[in-house]
Amino acid sequence: MLSYQHGYHAGNPADIHKHLTLIAVSQYLLRKEAAIHFFDTHAGKGLYSLHDDQAQKRQEYVTGVSETITHRKVLTAAAWQHYFAELDRLHKGCVSSASLAQYPGSPHWMSSLRRHHDRHTVFELHPGEHKALASLNKDHTGFVVHGDGLSGVVRMLPPKTPRLLILIDPAYELPQEYTDVATTVQDILKKSRHAVILVWYPLLPADKHLALCERLTKNIAAPVLQSEWVHKERISDWGMYGSGVLIVNPPWQLEQQLADIFQPFAKALGKPTEHRLKQFNSAN
Repeated sequence: MLSYQHGYHAGNPADIHKHLTLIAVSQYLLRKEAAIHFFDTHAGKGLYSLHDDQAQKRQEYVTGVSETITHRKVLTAAAWQHYFAELDRLHKGCVSSASLAQYPGSPHWMSSLRRHHDRHTVFELHPGEHKALASLNKDHTGFVVHGDGLSGVVRMLPPKTPRLLILIDPAYELPQEYTDVATTVQDILKKSRHAVILVWYPLLPADKHLALCERLTKNIAAPVLQSEWVHKERISDWGMYGSGVLIVNPPWQLEQQLADIFQPFAKALGKPTEHRLKQFNSAN
């Protein structure tokens, strides 16, 4: 869809969940020297001002990154340390809820971790978002491609690097996108069965994510770890109450690492906040 712009949602609770999961997976993969190709299928514009009209219209960052910063002392896992260090660097000092002015998207988080011999390709189809993304330097973005990320990433596989990490996080504005994502994951695995793939999805009262999750946990010959973050009560027929990430071919011990990241956070925030983990392994 060409109407979606992530600036309205930047820094919200779903971003925290997605980005901490991305950081944790990346940190584990980077323990080995072998090069990685990072792919991001729906990159957005890479860096978001929290003072502009889009962010101020919904102010979703208030219950996201702004509140997260207030619990910094109890969030001590390695992924949190990198997360806060990058926010500090962007704000040229120890960031606080009062000084918070911008929030980085997934291209920046990937770029903040990659090494000189790693590769990084990001896709963005929306013309305005792509223009903003392309205007940033490669320290924030990697190599920027204007086009559809789902078909684009499949075309570029297998990569020349020994390993790859792919983030898939569309807007899911159309029901067809759930099917398209599942098909893309299956196509990726046909070309690169060792690919580590992160599939983000929203938790909505309509439960549209269930078919996607079932297809990817039952119909692929790869282990899958499911992480879901519930940040508010499901009390209406509309509105996102949480987010999920399916990690295909999850690194060893990732389940415990995610528990160490999100359980203290959920405890600090209190109910109804909840982090749920479930392991699937259709290869067994």
